[in-house]
Amino acid sequence: MNMPCMSTSAYQKQVDSILEVVEDYTKEELTQAGQRLRNIVLDENPDLDKDDTLDVAVSFDGTWAKRGFTSLTGVVFAISVDSGEVLDYTVLSKACQKCSLKQSKCEGDDERFQEWRREHLASGECDINFNGSSPAMEAEGASILWRRSIELHSMHYKWMVSDGDSKAFNTVENVYDDCKVIKLDCVGHVQKRMGKHLLNLKARTKGKLEDGKPIGGLGRLTETKIKKLQKYYGLAIRQNTIKKSNPTDREVDVSIYTMKKNIIAILNHSVKTQDPAKQHRFCPLGETSWCKWQQDVTTATKTYKDDDCLPEVFLELLRPTFMTLSDTKLLERCIRGPPKTQTSVSMVRFWVRCPKHKHHGAKVVRYAAASAICHFHKGAECRNEIMDKLSIPGGSHTTHSFRLKNNKRLRKANAQATAMEKKRRQGLQLVRTRREEALLEIDGPSYDPGGF
Repeated sequence: MNMPCMSTSAYQKQVDSILEVVEDYTKEELTQAGQRLRNIVLDENPDLDKDDTLDVAVSFDGTWAKRGFTSLTGVVFAISVDSGEVLDYTVLSKACQKCSLKQSKCEGDDERFQEWRREHLASGECDINFNGSSPAMEAEGASILWRRSIELHSMHYKWMVSDGDSKAFNTVENVYDDCKVIKLDCVGHVQKRMGKHLLNLKARTKGKLEDGKPIGGLGRLTETKIKKLQKYYGLAIRQNTIKKSNPTDREVDVSIYTMKKNIIAILNHSVKTQDPAKQHRFCPLGETSWCKWQQDVTTATKTYKDDDCLPEVFLELLRPTFMTLSDTKLLERCIRGPPKTQTSVSMVRFWVRCPKHKHHGAKVVRYAAASAICHFHKGAECRNEIMDKLSIPGGSHTTHSFRLKNNKRLRKANAQATAMEKKRRQGLQLVRTRREEALLEIDGPSYDPGGF
């Protein structure tokens, strides 16, 4: 464009101006998201007063700007389970570019650097706000978000959905004086435990079973069968979760009982026995049942086939795993059934703006986090409002392009959310698993760390 080069100081001033506007806009959006959540909770609970401090469930997770555990910056998000919107976030940094540059210039003159640093800290321009280890950023971020939840939204983040990878829950469990934080589990993460338990069982069980055959092989406990059992286990939980923000004790007890019954039904349904009535006695009754045998009983048809069932010897072999994963305390943590999908989506938006394979300073990470939240809530059209605040009015073509991006994004999301598309993806995954099992059987052991 044949424009004169911009000096570093001028460039940094523009970066600061843009960052300030984007962060202010994001704060306004977080406030509005909190108000929308209040409206949802108050509508569900008419006995609550509009000025009460509300108890809400949030999904929490953190990410780092670099792979591994040596990142200098990290971000944590708190997303409402009920509305699916971001309620709060914070960026933690162990580095400041200005401090690093000044320290290199003042090498050998520590007194001069310390004097400058005191002024730098007093000005509030230093990016360093955390001095612990990189893995500890997630727990510290959780503490920050939970401690300011009352001031920011007049809410208690009473239920916390987290993956258990860090000490975040231990940090915030007793952060409120009048309310104890309760940990919830993501159903997706709990569902994977079934697959992990069964794979470990398969690896531990050497030799032959009581029927004289190994645990694996055709018609036995293959990886494809494990994935199916894992899927059914997840469905047994999801189909009996409670969507209300504050369920009663009676509703919780009924939901947990139904979950347990359905989980045991999966075990009996999947193992062939001599008495089909006994095998399917826990399966749901009626024409709408997922059990083909029960459908046949109701409609007097013969569509059920037991070709996919495991031999009877697996009933007692798998029972301890199913009993462990139907524990009351575990299912209580899944009762709200919240997925961490929203947290993952917001992180994807963040990573697009701040790829992990490149180094980014704290300001870039702060901008990426704020921009990702705006886009997550309002789509591409939020850029128009930000540009207006920066006195850069967008033209008709800019507005039109943002609208096209939003429409494309919505069409794709709606298409992926259909039952047919979900079934297609699950089918493809099972096909890939079967193909990989067949190839492994042909090739035999090809890779084993230290085994060759």
